[in-house]
Amino acid sequence: MSTLIRDEGGDTHVECDMDYSKYVINGINYVPCIIRINELGKVMDILMSYVRGGDHVLSQLMINAVGDELRIEMPITIMSSGKSLGEVINELIYLIIGIRHCLHSIEVKH
Repeated sequence: MSTLIRDEGGDTHVECDMDYSKYVINGINYVPCIIRINELGKVMDILMSYVRGGDHVLSQLMINAVGDELRIEMPITIMSSGKSLGEVINELIYLIIGIRHCLHSIEVKH
């Protein structure tokens, strides 16, 4: 088993099973990931609006929230965009961190 594990500042933890040959939906292999995030509920609406509202690589992800976890199914067809699966996960993590930072700044000002 090949696993990608990553921690960002102790409040964001990512685990992906990179053995995508084991996972198939509608004939397309995918990588399952779990991202544990503190305060996920605060960023979820904005995150999902962004992910579903654009023509970008993140719009290809299947995302479900369960508690403070994001369960992601990332089709390997994403790699045709020129990005590795790790780069897509990084983009998602940095988006979440950015949304959380902006929301915190707004809370502090009010």
